[in-house]
Amino acid sequence: MNRLRKYDTLLFFLFILPWIIGFITFFLFPFGTSVFYAFTDARLPGATNFNFVGIDNFTHMMDDPIFLKSLMNTMFFVVFGVPIVTAGMLGLAMLLNFNVKGIALFRTFFYLPTLVPIVATVIIWRLVFNSEFGILNAGLGALGISKVDWIGGEHTIKPVIIMLQVWISGSGVLIFLAALKNVPRHLYEAAAIDGASGIRRFFQITLPMISPSILFVIIIQTMYNFQMFTEALLLSKGGPNYSAYTFVYNIYKSAFTDLKFSMAMTQSIFLFAVISLVTLILMKVSNRFVYYEGER
Repeated sequence: MNRLRKYDTLLFFLFILPWIIGFITFFLFPFGTSVFYAFTDARLPGATNFNFVGIDNFTHMMDDPIFLKSLMNTMFFVVFGVPIVTAGMLGLAMLLNFNVKGIALFRTFFYLPTLVPIVATVIIWRLVFNSEFGILNAGLGALGISKVDWIGGEHTIKPVIIMLQVWISGSGVLIFLAALKNVPRHLYEAAAIDGASGIRRFFQITLPMISPSILFVIIIQTMYNFQMFTEALLLSKGGPNYSAYTFVYNIYKSAFTDLKFSMAMTQSIFLFAVISLVTLILMKVSNRFVYYEGER
């Protein structure tokens, strides 16, 4: 019996060994290295001629106006962008949940933007929102509306990025669509017999039943927006006037443009702490709002 138990234990560790190696190689070691360099003045990765500076990097980081600007921009995309994108995903999923002729084709069309590489999508987005020859401004001109500098305007670049996120949100739409399909039909039938309106059925049946999926999408989208980089870089290079300068863009500039590797690691540790804290808060708050059918 003991020999069989030892064999099962050995087999268990052999199965999880690849995961352990990957975890140590791609997370634990890089994370430990980042923490180490965050307390030094190293300018390049792998540098040997550096000094320990204690918490000076953290102090300088909080005193940097560009860092604070990037933090505020990122928080804007989290606080405003996540609810808008999540609502957009849910709205599209509800439209695609109707059983009408040709709906499968429409579902395919709505998912196609997700399959396009983000770099190509951003380039297309630049053409659509170009202030001189963009398709959108051409349409506005045909209606007698003056051109709008979508990408070059401080107050318009953020909405453009949020719209781009909705455009590439096919994965979230699929998650919501699957959740909607799993809502028991008899609940809607019983509510209809009781005379409940469509709005009441949505808030009292649909939302509670798909609330676990809503929580999952919100957490994933929150992490994505905290780490937003490609959109800000390719659309406007963080401009104009740092209006789209995100947190990860600032890390990138610190590491590869300003050659302040230790400062980039400091900012990375700060970002990790913020994402972890926000995720824990979301999980804690979710206990009041998320409904799990198995817990009835």
